[in-house]
Amino acid sequence: MAKKAGSESQKTRLEQELSALLPEINEDGLVFLLRQANVIIHNQRTAKLNEEIQELDRKRGLESPAASGVRRDSFTIMIDRSESGKSYHLTVNGRKHFFDIADTRKLVALCYRPETKTAALRFLYEFFTNERDDILMEHGVKEPENQFFEVLFREVRASFSQDGIL
Repeated sequence: MAKKAGSESQKTRLEQELSALLPEINEDGLVFLLRQANVIIHNQRTAKLNEEIQELDRKRGLESPAASGVRRDSFTIMIDRSESGKSYHLTVNGRKHFFDIADTRKLVALCYRPETKTAALRFLYEFFTNERDDILMEHGVKEPENQFFEVLFREVRASFSQDGIL
């Protein structure tokens, strides 16, 4: 119970800090924050729904996704430009990974150029397997069907236009 009260007071403190910063953020920054907030809310809702589904499965005596070999990991992914503007940060579940401009452009192209989303997800898997397997290993991503690529795909498309990055 005390943990929840501490968590609530921390949440209140963080909300106040964020509110205090808002007047200093320009319109582009506010649009970016709104996009990020929508992604975070979506990911939280998805995680909650997945937990409810797993609980229902447990109550019904059904096999859990982990036992059946299906990965249903929950990922929160955010992309933001570094302060210097020379790189991007790909933050996965709170862990920051650095991408130079060229690799960020590749990610954007992989999410927009293929004709189908399925093809884009496959290309993302191949890119990470060949060029950034450190990220896959750190987050336990072993197969192309992992939710990581779906969440990354949505985040890239929410953060960048089809024309790419600056």
